[in-house]
Amino acid sequence: MELVGHRGCPDHGPENSARAVAAAAERLPAVEVDLRRCGSGDLVAVHDERVDGVTDGTGRVADLDLTALRELRVDGSDEPVATFTEIVDAVPAGTTLHVELKEPGLWRDVRAVLERETAPAVRISSFSAPALAEIARSEWVPETGLLFGDHPTANLDLAAALDCANVHPPARLCLEPGGRALVDRAHDAGFGVYAWGLEAATDDRADRTAPVRALADRGVDGVTTDTWDLPQP
Repeated sequence: MELVGHRGCPDHGPENSARAVAAAAERLPAVEVDLRRCGSGDLVAVHDERVDGVTDGTGRVADLDLTALRELRVDGSDEPVATFTEIVDAVPAGTTLHVELKEPGLWRDVRAVLERETAPAVRISSFSAPALAEIARSEWVPETGLLFGDHPTANLDLAAALDCANVHPPARLCLEPGGRALVDRAHDAGFGVYAWGLEAATDDRADRTAPVRALADRGVDGVTTDTWDLPQP
């Protein structure tokens, strides 16, 4: 099962920063970042709609231009808000980059960055059906996946309608008594299964080994993690 460095493993460095992504990519087979468009139109790696809490600034990402964002520092570090190009440059060959689109309207610019010869292998995911539908209607054919929180049957149907290669259920669903059946149903439908929210599904945050092994036993193909200090399942 693939361990995916969620936001570049924020247990060890400033989340979604180029430095964190590079460090996680040295230790894990895959890393994940969140992507938004800022006020100047550039693609930046920020999870929330606002920079409050994760940086020393305030305001909506969509209202701040790249110059303003680059002056901010992430998680009390010396790292600025990263551009998508910087994230791609931080991921070496042989490491898979998971990109979560936080909003529609990003795919063309994402594709333009990824079409460089040095770009890593990429999986695109989103909670936004419109964002995935834009890709499905285009001539671009990346590996896409639908993120969801509940209603697995309906979301498996939606993922099929969106021509997704993968589904991304929460780890808690996969760990519930019906979790193995969910994973089997997804695999039977031709999807890869990449779970998210390992920490939220773990009673003891200090010991995530048991749930990781349980997810692997259920046949999950990958799971995001905030730490790289986990044994490869």
